Amino acid sequence: MEFTNEMITELKTALKDKNLAPYHKRIQAVYLRTIQTSYKSIMDMLDVSHDTVWRLTKKYQEHSLTCLTSDARGGRRHAYMTVEEEAFLSEQLASAVNGEFVTVESLYRAYQDKLGHTATKDGFYQLLKRHGWVKESRDSLRREIKLTQ
Repeated sequence: MEFTNEMITELKTALKDKNLAPYHKRIQAVYLRTIQTSYKSIMDMLDVSHDTVWRLTKKYQEHSLTCLTSDARGGRRHAYMTVEEEAFLSEQLASAVNGEFVTVESLYRAYQDKLGHTATKDGFYQLLKRHGWVKESRDSLRREIKLTQ
């Protein structure tokens, strides 16, 4: 990979910028690669993998410093959206208000049907927690949990 003197200078300057401190490790990995430091040395110094160094270097070459200093990624990218979750739970709440006995198991099955694929029970419990649903009581004979909002 070829690096220009401008790129090396830009990385040196970025390493000195205190505003970019949260991204120092990324910038340092790329900088060390630009001055021909081996992947093994970078891995030992910064405790990052070979793939991470390669990926960061490639991103830097394609998109400059901005790709190293942005946190564009976030969680739940493949998850059901919060608005859709609220709509689903309001439907279930309406059926509970009409007198149906709503259990976690029945909600879980309905949720998976709505999603079209399987979801973990832990993830489903987190969904309920995220929207303020809590356990009201536990019926030990039927192994069902009543929920309130």
